Amino acid sequence: MASNVQYFFFFSFITIWLSSTIAYAQVDGLASYYTPPYTPSACYGYEDHGVMIAAASEAIFNNGAACGQYYQVTCISGTNAGTPHPCWGSGTVVVKIVDRCPDGCRSTIDLSQEAFASIADPNSGVINISYQRV
Repeated sequence: MASNVQYFFFFSFITIWLSSTIAYAQVDGLASYYTPPYTPSACYGYEDHGVMIAAASEAIFNNGAACGQYYQVTCISGTNAGTPHPCWGSGTVVVKIVDRCPDGCRSTIDLSQEAFASIADPNSGVINISYQRV
């Protein structure tokens, strides 16, 4: 009997550990930026949520389900020859989704100007990124 209880706890621990380590996988995409004013936003109207924010493409936005979620965004490389090495600093920022990327947006995540500038040269315009929900 004791060994069944031990197996139960062992497998429970492994299941919880695995689910916490693979809950949100990193995905590659594109990031651009938008400039103030950041309100009104699709998620919060005129409520200010600071400057480390982003607008999500429809795939992430999911009819508003992404509102309030946080994403870690990491600059990987540039998308144009004009700025071949745009990434700087740690190259990583955590942003809160507060808006939906406008129709025609080709980026996966549209960062606030301040969030973009913290990981890459704004002159690059668009960068290759990896991102994950945190």
